[in-house]
Amino acid sequence: MMIAIIQIGFFLGLVGSVHCVGMCGPLVMGLPIGDKKGIQKGIAISMYHVGKIATYSLLGVVFGLLGSQIPINKIQQNLSVIIGVMILIYVFYLVVLIPKKILNLNFFYQPIASLLSRLFKQNNVFLYLVIGLLNGLLPCGMVYLALTSALATQHVLQGGVLMFFFGLGTTPALLLVSFGGQMLSPVFRKKMQNYLPALLITMGLVLILRGMNLGIPYLSPHIGIGDQIVSCHNA
Repeated sequence: MMIAIIQIGFFLGLVGSVHCVGMCGPLVMGLPIGDKKGIQKGIAISMYHVGKIATYSLLGVVFGLLGSQIPINKIQQNLSVIIGVMILIYVFYLVVLIPKKILNLNFFYQPIASLLSRLFKQNNVFLYLVIGLLNGLLPCGMVYLALTSALATQHVLQGGVLMFFFGLGTTPALLLVSFGGQMLSPVFRKKMQNYLPALLITMGLVLILRGMNLGIPYLSPHIGIGDQIVSCHNA
C-alpha cells in the first residue's frame, strides 16, 4: 500500500512540475542567490526545497488526520480510482472554471507574497528555508489536488508520505529552473503549461484503470491498491 502511495505522490508532483515551472519558476529564479556561487548556491537552493517539502509533508499529515475522521468506509480500497477521478475534475477546473473566472482559490495569495517580497531583500542563511516553508503555502491547484489525495488516504502517515513525495516530484523541474533559468524563457514555460491538461488526463485515466484491477499486465494488474487492502483484512 505504501509503495502505491509513494508512486502516486511522486508522479503527481512530477506531472505537476510542468505547472510549477510556470507558477513557481519566477519565484525560484528570483531567489536572492546572485552573489553566491558553487556550494553556497547549492546549499541555498537545497534549503529552499527542504522548506517547501517540509510544509507539504506537514499539510499532508494534517489532511491525512482529517481524512481519518471521515466516516466513509472503503475509500482506501478504491484510492487509485478516487484520485484518478479527482485529477479529471481538476482538469475541468483548470481548463473551464479558471479561464471563465468562475472559481478562484487564490484569495490568500497577497499576504504570503508580500512577506516573501520582504524576505527577498534580506541576506540570512535561514532565509531560503523560510522562503521554502512559505512557498509551500502559496495557492496552487496541483497542491490542492495532492492534499485532496492525502485526505483520501484517511491515514496520518500515508498523507504525510504522499505529500513528501509530491514535493520531491516537483523538485527536478524547479532545480532545472534554478540552475538554468535563463534557458527557460516565458514562452517555453507557457508551452509546458499547455501540455499539463493532457498529461493530467493521461495520469487520471491510468490511475482509474489501475484501481479497477482488470487483470491487464502493467496497466491494470490484479495486485492493485484495493486487493492489497482486502488481503490485509483477510489475513
